[in-house]
Amino acid sequence: MIGTPADASGAGLIERESDRTVGAGALVQSSEFGVFDALADRAHQLYLTGYSERAVHACRAWRLATQSAGDTVTTRYLSYIEGVALQELGRHHDAVTVAMDLLVDLDDDDPDPMWRAKALALLAEASSQAREVSRAMDALAEASWLVSVAQHGKYSHLSASTAVAVALRAVFLFEQADELMAAITLGDDMDIDLLVVQERALLAAFWATTLLVVGRAHESGPHLVRCAELALRMGRIAALVGNTEMFARAGVIEAYALSRLGYTDLAAARVNAVIGNFPLRDDLVETHLARLVLGQAATESGDFPEARQQLRAAMATADRASREIWAAAALEALANLEVAEHGQHPAVDLWKRLSREALERVWIERDGRFTALQTRNQVRALTAETSRMGQAALLDPLTGLGNRHMMANAIESAGDSFSALFIDVDDFKQVNDRFSHDVGDEVLRRIAVILRSHCRADDIPVRYGGDEFVVLVFGDGAAADGVAERFHRAVRTAPWGQVATGLRVTVSVGVGGAGPDRGAIAAADAALYVAKGAGRDCVVTA
Repeated sequence: MIGTPADASGAGLIERESDRTVGAGALVQSSEFGVFDALADRAHQLYLTGYSERAVHACRAWRLATQSAGDTVTTRYLSYIEGVALQELGRHHDAVTVAMDLLVDLDDDDPDPMWRAKALALLAEASSQAREVSRAMDALAEASWLVSVAQHGKYSHLSASTAVAVALRAVFLFEQADELMAAITLGDDMDIDLLVVQERALLAAFWATTLLVVGRAHESGPHLVRCAELALRMGRIAALVGNTEMFARAGVIEAYALSRLGYTDLAAARVNAVIGNFPLRDDLVETHLARLVLGQAATESGDFPEARQQLRAAMATADRASREIWAAAALEALANLEVAEHGQHPAVDLWKRLSREALERVWIERDGRFTALQTRNQVRALTAETSRMGQAALLDPLTGLGNRHMMANAIESAGDSFSALFIDVDDFKQVNDRFSHDVGDEVLRRIAVILRSHCRADDIPVRYGGDEFVVLVFGDGAAADGVAERFHRAVRTAPWGQVATGLRVTVSVGVGGAGPDRGAIAAADAALYVAKGAGRDCVVTA
């Protein structure tokens, strides 16, 4: 979600070009779009330029045409744009509904899981702002892991990474959001670079403002400096591509950072210099920043009516869109205005203290939120499904995968019409001994997530026991080889350092099919034995 017109979930890089690849060469556009793709482009542009209400109406109207014509691709785009536009309007419960409908419509065997990651990110952000924290954490956990284990370099991965970063920001997990955004490689397409840098600048502004309103002003300085640096970079890119409005919006973001750093007059001059190329539309976060800058400057110059007008407008738009931190910043600026105009009053200090204590409780809760990211929607969904069937005993409680009982039932039903993968986590005992059993448990959970992500819809992954896993793959041997290679590669490239510093995880995989003298499981087990004897961290097919 890059190029956000407001500080909620933007869609500047919705998956408009899902098969483009970012890598050694320039982005290459694919023709994999629907017949009515031009409608999605128009709706997207309405959203980006701050006309969220019009974008919602357009998406709903045009989706009737795309659905009637059977254009499922464009229908998906329009649904996603509608969801993020509803977020900008503060209609979070409606955005939750759109996100959940989109998740239902996505095929289980969709070849690119990044669409699911983006829909989950939208659900996470909307749920968090609708005060449905448990659902938000479940959705965000799955979305962030899908992004972390997916193939990097694709445009869809870039788009999904930004969507997840915005959702992480919504629950105040700034470090994780910044890490995700910083990992995006720039330089292949300047228009995309512009949107990425804009999002990073807004993240820095939001991070710094949060620190200010919770009473941690001493920690905000580096983030304000970073915000100004990124805004300058955004302005340079906008100038090179000839985008005058984005150049102006970059100037506003820079001015906000300067204002918070104490350069109030310079900041106001910067806003006034660019405001002609930037109509102040309420849906754009830069509008809010401009009003805060001009309100602060008017307060310091003694023009209290002008300051009150700017700050009340900022607070009204923030309240309307449920932007809690921006509303708090405007309210604090109004309190400072009252002091400047009427003198110090004990009630103002008391209000500031109560307000900051309330917001600081939200800040302190950040620690628990990161832990909550370990909860996964897929595990809950599997648990619910097996419970409905009276088969809860078929699940492994640690990973949410099936257990040996589930495997035995599946084999009994399938006969010999399957191949098998036998998987062993290399040197797992050293993980437990060196990093702790808690880290070991988390490794097994994440292995399970990767395994589910790279299995096909009909495959059955189970935890065989300890650090061993089995996958029953229905189809020819080539299908099993493909699952094994994808899974092995994903484990090697997964960001294990996020679990524990210095952690590295690999797996050995044996692949086998049923033969005249032994079954698929036994064949895969024998192949695994060969893989471990060959030095581990490899795939061997019987």
